[in-house]
Amino acid sequence: MKFLLSLFTAAILPFMVSARIGDERYSERLKALLRDDMTHHERMMVIKKFTWPECVTEHLTSIECKELIDYEILTLNTGVDVTMRSVIIPKRAEDQMWYNSVVIPLEDNDLVAGRDNNGIIYYDFVWHSTGFPATEEHDAYIPMVEVDPETLQTVHVSGASLEGVLAGTDSRPIAGGNYDPSAQSTIEGQEKLAKALEAESVVEEGDRILGPWDCSGMTGIDCCLMIKHEVRDIDHQNNAIQCYLDYKPGTLKYYEQQYASRVRIFETHDGHVAETPVVG
Repeated sequence: MKFLLSLFTAAILPFMVSARIGDERYSERLKALLRDDMTHHERMMVIKKFTWPECVTEHLTSIECKELIDYEILTLNTGVDVTMRSVIIPKRAEDQMWYNSVVIPLEDNDLVAGRDNNGIIYYDFVWHSTGFPATEEHDAYIPMVEVDPETLQTVHVSGASLEGVLAGTDSRPIAGGNYDPSAQSTIEGQEKLAKALEAESVVEEGDRILGPWDCSGMTGIDCCLMIKHEVRDIDHQNNAIQCYLDYKPGTLKYYEQQYASRVRIFETHDGHVAETPVVG
């Protein structure tokens, strides 16, 4: 039996930093936040702690923030809460693997949620096109791998070609991530995809901004099909546009994947904390 892992989860996002609380690496700055004079009531108040705004207000680095959270999880939480783990999520950058993937957040019904819950999808970078069209080989390199538990070898999952999916002759996945391939778009979403597929694809040398795309009413798969149909050229690193689908934090399916036991620390470009870390 093989287990599917997303490369965003297995290779990019979880930057785990171990920390032995109490040794020389635990900064005086953080010790000051965990005051020895805290009353019993104050400690009881933080047992059910779900956010760490001090990571932002005290201008902690992402590693200092992780040390603080891990310490409080270990010393202040009870029961299953002590199994929570913090994860540093670096800011996306063009030098990361799968920079060419459009991230598509989903609702529980597998319809596109988008960053702002309006179905609008964005791509984070400038597309540096070579002017050459993507081939079936380019299409196949989707952001997904398999790990064989017998050999522990990581093998890339070969994805479908755009033409094969549209013709109904290729049943391989068109995108990486977590999603239900049997989900269907709304009637409005289906009409939107049909209209988009009638338009000419873009194969144009030079730099250009991609998107945004209105994927409201569409499944993540249909949204990805629309994007891949529009962007048919490869970039300066010989990559085609790809898609990564996953359920948005706050959805039931997101928590079913056991992400709720993690505290995510979003990192800025200079190694500090971008927003208040929260459980889930």
